[in-house]
Amino acid sequence: MRVVTFVAIAVVGFARSSVAELNASLQTSLYDAPSLKLHVALKRKTMELHGQSEFDIYATPIVSTSGGRVFYNSFATFCENEPNFNYTIVDGSAYIVTSDAFDAEKVECLPLCLLPFDEILPALNNAKPIPSASIGDKTVECPSGNLLKTTFAGTQYAICASGETGVLVNSSDLDVTVEYLDDSVDILKPHLTDGPTSCEPVEKPISLTPTAFALVTGKIPSSTSRMLKEEVHMEMETTTCETCLSTPRPCIFLHGLGNPNEEAELQDTSELTSGRLGDIHGHAPCCSEIKYAILNTVDAGWRNDTLHKKFCDFSLSMSSTSNVDAGIVDNTIIVTHSMGGLVVAHALAKGACKFSETTSWVAISAPMTGSMAADFIVDYCNREETIDVAVELLELIGQCPASKSRRSTTYQGGKHNTPPIDAAFVAAQEAYRGTVIPHKSKKNDGFVEFQSCLGGLDESQFGNHYLDRFYRPQLNHADTAFKNGDGLFKDSKKPNKWFECLEL
Repeated sequence: MRVVTFVAIAVVGFARSSVAELNASLQTSLYDAPSLKLHVALKRKTMELHGQSEFDIYATPIVSTSGGRVFYNSFATFCENEPNFNYTIVDGSAYIVTSDAFDAEKVECLPLCLLPFDEILPALNNAKPIPSASIGDKTVECPSGNLLKTTFAGTQYAICASGETGVLVNSSDLDVTVEYLDDSVDILKPHLTDGPTSCEPVEKPISLTPTAFALVTGKIPSSTSRMLKEEVHMEMETTTCETCLSTPRPCIFLHGLGNPNEEAELQDTSELTSGRLGDIHGHAPCCSEIKYAILNTVDAGWRNDTLHKKFCDFSLSMSSTSNVDAGIVDNTIIVTHSMGGLVVAHALAKGACKFSETTSWVAISAPMTGSMAADFIVDYCNREETIDVAVELLELIGQCPASKSRRSTTYQGGKHNTPPIDAAFVAAQEAYRGTVIPHKSKKNDGFVEFQSCLGGLDESQFGNHYLDRFYRPQLNHADTAFKNGDGLFKDSKKPNKWFECLEL
């Protein structure tokens, strides 16, 4: 489950304020700052939070004793489906409250890593005036003329300030409407179910610039100044990539290890992958059709000749222009996840099939030098202590004894491998480097490290924006399998949009 929480501060600013006028009233008026209601509209279905594409956030300013610093208590509730979720920030600490149909509640802390809380107010302070903005080919409308830009979590936002009427915030993937409330909103601190009485703070009060102050209060001064000539139009990326930038071709997806199912025919959905792949339909404009290969990747490792042949036969069937006799896969897009990448690389290295120049291969989280998870599981399962809790747990979830496929992905050059296996890794890496369009996860994704995913590719080619062809996102192994959609804020957490916009 993707868990995200919000601090109810709009990323806003003001373009033509009188700095002297605002500075004079800043300290005395901050106590009068109103509570806020933020209506958030998510533009992409892959971003839905608890099944909702629209929701409200309520926030109340908490001003320091000196009157010069502020942060916000806030909450957002999701109750359309069971269980219900309430995200709350009180006194700088973040909580998530989960309640079921019987009103049984569980209260936990939310760590800073789930959302950069401490970047929100600085983004507000850093808002700068701009003459205009656009999202794709659509102009951002701002009737008041008070248009600004800022960056939060690496993503650009356009802000239209309309005084007491409110604020509109636009980005490629979400819109926020900010309303000033007449009455203050009281936000109570949840009581943790277990552990300490409160959570560690994830944000601290900070001082506001005159621009930020004007926007959180709605008190925009009447005196204005013209924008400087060097201020330029801000372009934001389109919300969706609806058109393939190359020639659409049939796509075949191959999952990673751990799937016990085997199907003789290609499937239209990922349902039989045992959760190894999510649904990419609706986010693949370069796929004229989508098929899933369902192969037993429990009893067969990536060096298995039969597994190679099954994959190659499936791939050769995708396009009428493929040369079956010569084993040349033509006019096809191959998409692999995890060990599926090693299967394809070794199949190419051994000549089980070949890819023509019109075939593209997209490799996601491929453990090209092995996986830390495989070594960990093999080591634990080989322990002699019969009462070892970790071994018992791994046995319970079916990981002990380690499967053939799991043992096949232990580290290249490690204690569990032999020279022939290491040689197979080298051959697979050579095929991989010459063919692949890779998707990697920053540092590691919980199972596969970035260096293993590189497989000898040049690290400098990778970027953390979804428009980067060589993508190095901040995702876990399930995220990179298109199972959890796209993140709300960071461009480094949008795997579906990356595939959607990828030129293949």
